[in-house]
Amino acid sequence: MAKAITTDPALTGRILKFVNSPSAGMGRRISTLDEAVNQLGMRGVTLMALSFSLVSATKSEACPGFSLDKCWSRSLACAVAAKKYASLVGRLDPNEAFIMGLLLHIGQLAMACALPEAYEPVLKAASEKPETLLDLEKEHLGATHIVAGARLLQDWRLPDGIWQTIAQVQLPPAPGETFPSGRIPAARVLGIADLTASLLCETREGGPEAVQNAIKLALETFDLGEEAWAKVYEEVSADWRVYGQLLSVKAGTTKSFAALQEEARDQITALTLATHLENLGIKEQNQQLLQQTRIDGMTGISNRVAFDERLASELERARRTKRPLVLCMLDVDHFKKFNDTHGHQVGDKVLQAVAKSLDDTIRKMDLVARYGGEEFVVIAPECSPSSIGLLAERLRAAVSENALKINDQTLQITVSVGVAFAQWDQYPRTATELIEAADGRLYEAKRAGRNCCKFEPELSKAA
Repeated sequence: MAKAITTDPALTGRILKFVNSPSAGMGRRISTLDEAVNQLGMRGVTLMALSFSLVSATKSEACPGFSLDKCWSRSLACAVAAKKYASLVGRLDPNEAFIMGLLLHIGQLAMACALPEAYEPVLKAASEKPETLLDLEKEHLGATHIVAGARLLQDWRLPDGIWQTIAQVQLPPAPGETFPSGRIPAARVLGIADLTASLLCETREGGPEAVQNAIKLALETFDLGEEAWAKVYEEVSADWRVYGQLLSVKAGTTKSFAALQEEARDQITALTLATHLENLGIKEQNQQLLQQTRIDGMTGISNRVAFDERLASELERARRTKRPLVLCMLDVDHFKKFNDTHGHQVGDKVLQAVAKSLDDTIRKMDLVARYGGEEFVVIAPECSPSSIGLLAERLRAAVSENALKINDQTLQITVSVGVAFAQWDQYPRTATELIEAADGRLYEAKRAGRNCCKFEPELSKAA
């Protein structure tokens, strides 16, 4: 074994470096590879060599949402924690536990590299709630990366105990299970090691309550007090850093167990207080979530829901203040031709360009929204009838200045504009009446040859 390893200088150096590190716990300096192999044992050296080779050899292209560095950092933290917990349990081979921790998420790496187009939407959907990743994988790909990884390791002819344990692991481990002393299943140990890795890497799946639950689960499983487990946590953190240096993987955290626990408690306190205030009616609605339901995903401007709400409120204000309210309805000219000739992706870019032009042109008090399909609307409060023509022409001209370059071709974008208004008490209108009036003028603009503005006859009287 020692002779075979010497053919790889990098592997030789790493094994000697590891065997002399505090993590190995040899207690004396080891200078030869023969002695290192004797001390680690054949199985230990085999598993260590596999670990080093896996991390250094995996440089495949993956989907954009997958970070290879973060994957190996998390896997290494899980491996170190699994090795430490195996020593506590006493029935598991620590070196075997290490390799199981390192390979627990190998299926995710395989999916990201082998199925990048299929896996990218899954990662994107799970980005806000990492704890939903396994459910999303099963829904979209038919299997979780844990199960896929176990099958992969089985095909690689790894020992049955390794891939079978990975296949059985629950993330997070099921709470409430009790085991006789010394009979904790390897899959449970591996699951808690992965939870510990999430704490070390500060991924915080499930938020501050998940941190508290992970700590509680570890204390109950290994029958440790908080002080004893804090010591184990710090040892795992230190070993993670050592292995990271050996494998050239980013590893290490400056956050102690006490700081981690205190941070979780503070966050839970803050969330509890926030919930209490919300129940009392003191806290306002979450503006960010509210905004998301009112933004058009394609263009980034307001959507139909936001438009309907704003039009209703502006009409009420116009009625109350007797000030005019203008509504412009715009339609992208020959939009179907963009889609049919150049494809829907180009059509999307056209809509985005129009939305940006309109948004950059309106006043701060105005609202631009996507009404539906290729139609846009602009609400302009307190716009005098004499200024309406200038407003509409400014919107039309802003769009016509767009020249969208697709490959070697330049596409010209224009819009037709229909304009209506309401003003009390001469021209009172409901929302439906105002929209129908603007829509009617829009069709007039299209019949007139497009790329023009059409106004209600009453505007000249009001002016």
